[in-house]
Amino acid sequence: MPISPPAPERAPRLLTHLQQFTSLQTGQLDAARRLLRQHPSLPLDSFGISSSIYPEPGRPQHNLILRLGAHDTAGITAWARALGTEPRIDGARHRLNTVLDGIGIWASATVPETDYDMDQAVFVPTADDVTETIRGLLVTDYGDDGYLLITGHPPLRDVLAVTSAYYRETCGVRLRAFDGRALADNISRSWGQFVAYPTREEWQLRSVPEDTPGALPVTWMYARDGHTQDIGAPVHCPTCGRPSRGLDYDSETGDRVHLCPAPVCRHRWHVDHCPTSPGLAPDADQRAALTFH
Repeated sequence: MPISPPAPERAPRLLTHLQQFTSLQTGQLDAARRLLRQHPSLPLDSFGISSSIYPEPGRPQHNLILRLGAHDTAGITAWARALGTEPRIDGARHRLNTVLDGIGIWASATVPETDYDMDQAVFVPTADDVTETIRGLLVTDYGDDGYLLITGHPPLRDVLAVTSAYYRETCGVRLRAFDGRALADNISRSWGQFVAYPTREEWQLRSVPEDTPGALPVTWMYARDGHTQDIGAPVHCPTCGRPSRGLDYDSETGDRVHLCPAPVCRHRWHVDHCPTSPGLAPDADQRAALTFH
């Protein structure tokens, strides 16, 4: 990628922007001044800062971030060599990670997909590449829409068992069918390529035909259509006193509500207005009366 060096007159503006950070440390500002003074021709869009409460051994507590173009990998290399080091390359991600006068200097850029050999980045995932391994299957919480990605095309009962175990062990909730639907209806199967882009830690999945080289069977479970029950902190129904972990949504207000599991009760109450102790529940006579209604 071409390097577009900033004009020297941009230095005051960059420093002014940096000084707006309320958590700025003097060392970070001094490092920025030194970089601009010694390397005025190198590309730089802006500065950022970060600090670590518990930095890694041998790493500085305060850092100065050099912000370049998202794909300016040549700029990363130029900065690294100007500071006496080499960029760290992980897949398509190029990083600068060094120390100047006790201040960490960070920067990163990524080779765009159009310039990267995506076919060579195809890989077969292992347990190290996913969220969990359950019943011998690799499971990943994929995206923000409530999808579970499971490797292979396992039997239906195994997909449901893995989904249940994932929500129970990883999320701390129990999953149940929602509004008369069957969770099995939310299962779909396809083929895909796991691609280490921009890095293997941040891989992506490409949907491809079954006969594509490197294609692997994958199973999708869309689990957002299920009731979730908190198995860690039960509350008690204010009507019948039964312990409840059921959660649902009020059909009129959309508010989150608790749901009593007792078939003769099924009371709903707002999650912010519920007793958490059995002592607040009805007594035995009240519960008995409710049973016969």
